[in-house]
Amino acid sequence: MSRGVGVLKNAYVVFVAVLLAVAVSTGARSEDARTLKLNQGTVGFLASEPGLVANVLEIANSVDHTDGLRVLPIIGRGSLQSINDLLFLRGVDVALLSSDSLTYVKQNSLYKDETGKLAYLAKLANLNVIILARKEIGVIEDLPGMRIATGPANSDEFVAAELVFGALGTNYERVPTAGKNSLAALLDGRIDAAVFSGSASNAVLNSVKTTSGLHILSLSLPESLSEVYSPAILSHEDFPNFIAEGTAIETIASALVLAVFDWPDRTERFYKLRKLNKALLSTYFANRNTAQSTNFSAAVPGWKQYLTAKDLMGATKSAQDSLTSTTIQ
Repeated sequence: MSRGVGVLKNAYVVFVAVLLAVAVSTGARSEDARTLKLNQGTVGFLASEPGLVANVLEIANSVDHTDGLRVLPIIGRGSLQSINDLLFLRGVDVALLSSDSLTYVKQNSLYKDETGKLAYLAKLANLNVIILARKEIGVIEDLPGMRIATGPANSDEFVAAELVFGALGTNYERVPTAGKNSLAALLDGRIDAAVFSGSASNAVLNSVKTTSGLHILSLSLPESLSEVYSPAILSHEDFPNFIAEGTAIETIASALVLAVFDWPDRTERFYKLRKLNKALLSTYFANRNTAQSTNFSAAVPGWKQYLTAKDLMGATKSAQDSLTSTTIQ
């Protein structure tokens, strides 16, 4: 009798163990499925600088929950660092950055062969390069030997200054300030000129009084940078305190792009970017096109268009067409 009871107890223990194993296995499979589904629809979206966070949030709010998408905004530390993050940092799928940063990376061999692995989904706006100078400096040719604020080494201003002054052969003393600090240094006479570029520049420049004694220098597109920048025109509507009504100043512009890693066709990350691209077309792009007639498929000098963008948005237009695109404020 006791032997029979022992057998039954052992059988019961085995039965319970099997049930527990099945339950754990089913729960694990269910959790794995949820995790897989969540990650397939989650996009890490990097704003290359704090001034672009509002743009990233606007895009995130537009596409969130479209076809299961969830966008996680991330704040970056400049376009150069953002390229590094796109190439090597897990969880970063898209970066909103200035297009000229890729040329700087290539010229300085920062990542060697890795730069061919980057592409763009769309061009969102022009980013004008503006050189503001004291009145004693009449033209761009007067800048050699001057103290020029070009921002810290990870900034869009630094990239633009290195490329532009390098192409012009201009030797100058670098001052690592940007934005409001550059403007204050100009007004105090501590520097002679300053480079402004990026999302926050317009607001800073439009805070300057007409009696400041500062002016914007005309900047023609150097031939050696024709595959990096596009020509641009600044008008009175852009900077009423610097440009008289009915006149204009020539300058150059990079592009604000949605940059991505160039994932091959039919890979998991390719399908994620395709899903994002479709959601952008039906939400954010559609709303912006109606309001601002932005050409999101404009060609971007020095960049290749990503596969999903070519498929969903059609062939790119020439870089000259980008002159009609929105200039970010």
